[in-house]
Amino acid sequence: MTKHNLATLATLILSAATLPAQTQSTPTQHWYRGNTHTHSLNSDGDSPPDSLARWYRDHGYAFLFITDHEKITDPAPLNGLYGKPGSFLLIAGQEVTQRVVDSAHADKKRQAHVNGLGVGSVVMPLGTSGLANGITMREGYARNIAAIRAAGGIAQVNHPNFRWSVRLSDLVDLPDSTLLEIANAHTGVNNRGAKDADGRDVPSTEALWDSLLSRGKLLFAVGDDDEHSLLPKDNDEYELTRPGRSWVMVRADALTADAIVRALHRGDFYASTGVTLREQAADTHMIRVVMDAPTNDDRRFTTEFVGKGGRVLATVAGREAEYHIRGDEGYVRARITDSNGYHAWTQPVVVPRAGR
Repeated sequence: MTKHNLATLATLILSAATLPAQTQSTPTQHWYRGNTHTHSLNSDGDSPPDSLARWYRDHGYAFLFITDHEKITDPAPLNGLYGKPGSFLLIAGQEVTQRVVDSAHADKKRQAHVNGLGVGSVVMPLGTSGLANGITMREGYARNIAAIRAAGGIAQVNHPNFRWSVRLSDLVDLPDSTLLEIANAHTGVNNRGAKDADGRDVPSTEALWDSLLSRGKLLFAVGDDDEHSLLPKDNDEYELTRPGRSWVMVRADALTADAIVRALHRGDFYASTGVTLREQAADTHMIRVVMDAPTNDDRRFTTEFVGKGGRVLATVAGREAEYHIRGDEGYVRARITDSNGYHAWTQPVVVPRAGR
């Protein structure tokens, strides 16, 4: 991104709360499949950046953020070799690998990792080798997200249930338009939550999202694969981190870094593990989704419209689903599940309170 574009994005970030979460598609807009969490040999992945570029390009992705720990992989040379205007694009990114000392935790530390998407410079975590003493998780998130925004990027809170690290209280100060991973396809990050040894519930990442939305936060849900491994290996921990299992579909008027980052920032995308939408329209009156599946596809689809507190407001079977907003829901989002267990999640529509 140029300095002019970074300045423009910073202005958008300051006015995030005024931007609509979703809008009706216009004829100039397109859907682009992308991944926002990817690792190469530049940190703890097993393959060089060019191998990642080829894999995602050849598997139908339109854009890719390579988000190595504490390093930005320059996308320009990769775009020169593998990019194609309107078809495939690499965009700068980084994972800020923050850890916070917590003597009460089984690991004696908790994890507060955040991606910077579209950043123009590296953001280093607090502390020695990313391990900070004397700060809270909330303070760690606040500092790193502010630094990501100052570097011209948008922030994505990664795998909150990794090592059972993140609590609701750690996230209540997140700024609006922050992205939250609810469908990280790494098989060791505990997306579904669980009870701990004392019987206390740790919510699923989706339920955590609902709790934040119910408190008036406007956060956008992300699916990604947290890729670490392309090489064939047997009985290896990298089997946990294969690519292509979860992604985002972004609606933008062009496949450029600016257009993709802006669309992510305003929430004009949905997360998926295998369900694709042909149509998505939403405003403060109605939400409509139409599944994209060929006529000979025998999958069946169920759409749940979810409101404040994670309450299911309506359930609709079929390839098309609509929900007409009454005005007392707080917010409404859609969760679509197919008969094979794959999902898609739309972003929330905030329902204005009466009299506002």
